[in-house]
Amino acid sequence: MMGNTSIKEFTNNWDTELVAAFQLFNQYTQRLEEAYNQLQGRVKEIDREMAYTNARLKDKVQELDSLTKYLNSLLSSIHSGVIAVNLKGEVSTFNKAAENILKLNTSDVMGKKVDTVFKDSDGSTSLLLQALEKGKNCRDVERKIETNQGVLKCVESSVSLIRDANENTIGAVEVFRDLSEIRELEMRLRNADKLAAIGTMAACVAHEIRNPLNGIEGFSALLARDFEDSDPRKKLVKNIIQGTKNLNKTVTELLLFARPIRLRLKNASISEILDKTLFFVIEDMKKKGINNVTIRKEYHLGMDVIRCDSETLQQAFLNLFLNAIQSMTCGGDLTVFTRISEDDEQGNIQIGIRDTGMGIKKEVVHKIFDPFFTTKQEGTGLGLAIVNKIIEAHHGKIFVESMEDKGTTFYINLPGNFNFDIDVFTDVYQKNEILTPQFI
Repeated sequence: MMGNTSIKEFTNNWDTELVAAFQLFNQYTQRLEEAYNQLQGRVKEIDREMAYTNARLKDKVQELDSLTKYLNSLLSSIHSGVIAVNLKGEVSTFNKAAENILKLNTSDVMGKKVDTVFKDSDGSTSLLLQALEKGKNCRDVERKIETNQGVLKCVESSVSLIRDANENTIGAVEVFRDLSEIRELEMRLRNADKLAAIGTMAACVAHEIRNPLNGIEGFSALLARDFEDSDPRKKLVKNIIQGTKNLNKTVTELLLFARPIRLRLKNASISEILDKTLFFVIEDMKKKGINNVTIRKEYHLGMDVIRCDSETLQQAFLNLFLNAIQSMTCGGDLTVFTRISEDDEQGNIQIGIRDTGMGIKKEVVHKIFDPFFTTKQEGTGLGLAIVNKIIEAHHGKIFVESMEDKGTTFYINLPGNFNFDIDVFTDVYQKNEILTPQFI
């Protein structure tokens, strides 16, 4: 009886504990379910917050991208050059105008020290480095700079320090504009009155001198007939005749420079004008016994007919050809080429005359078109001035690149004129030829 009671009580106790355990399990299960539901709710809330944050971040990225594009577009649209450097003096910004002014590519200068990209022509420290060193801005400083490619420019610059939100200096920026053409025009204007006065005087003097010179030359020629070839006096008379011819040449140059050029415009082929001029050059080389100069023709124009005065252009080309040959005392190559001008969107024709002669010193190359400036022992210094005058009369431009002991190239840009009715020119000239005096 006792044993049975104990088993029953044990069973009842076991059932009670089991029920309690299940109840406790159910409670924990409910709590876990509630926690899971809360976690799911929180996850959904976090997802919503993340989506909102991502949307805002995307908007900020788009806004920053738009702002960056706007600033880059703004820098590209500015006509002034803009260069920024960091505290190490390394280029971090280089806009399109800076490329055009300094003739440099952004990819070639980014990350490089600014003093290796360009420097003051007098060798002084760059304004950007000075501003970083002294911690001061500077405004409207006019100076001449030289790029690592040897390009000289007259510029006006303003430099400002770049600061962050805490007013700490993080770099410097320079804004500059090219004054080279303006200064050149100012110089021409200053010299215009002087040259006008000189031209007027030269014309008067030339007229007064030419008539007596013609008389001296004529009487000297008659006098030379009275002497035998073996007579030493005949040599003296010939020297007088040659002297009068030289003076006459100088007088002619003075008159040509002093007088306004009146062009007789007609349609003419540049290649034909060049070839006619080269014919006279080669004949002159034969006469002087020059056989160590090779003439190369590289014509790259399908249609090279322009409105021009072919005679005056021929005179200009002849002067440039003869100068080139005179610079090659030990022989060399004279290359004549034609093409569409690379730096001109209007499709102007460019004529190039390149020699491998002694070149022109860097310090005087900018003066070679000035009247009465010459590097020769003999000469009036009017040859290139007249060439420049002829080219300008055709609304063209002439400029030069030269390296001492390596050679010189003259570039002549003339307005193209393809919109007119003309007869078709037959191409009787080879576009690419190598000419030597003995084969002509």
